[in-house]
Amino acid sequence: MLNSFKNWLLENNYKPSTALDYEMRIERLCRNESITLEHLAQNIAEILPLYENTGEKSSYGKRSHTSVKQALRRFKTFLTEGSN
Repeated sequence: MLNSFKNWLLENNYKPSTALDYEMRIERLCRNESITLEHLAQNIAEILPLYENTGEKSSYGKRSHTSVKQALRRFKTFLTEGSN
């Protein structure tokens, strides 16, 4: 699924470096939170707000110029429209 996400980003004109970065950030977040990628995908609507500006994990979401939060947002978009 992560490879499909990266390819979707590339198809949507993201730079290769950004696509790879977002893929790695999603993978790292799953590892750090001890959740599977499938769990993240199935629960993205509940998990993403935790990393937004007022969420309890917002400090992690703001890392590297909000790249973690942006990766989660793009992953949610990929799940809703990109994987059809």
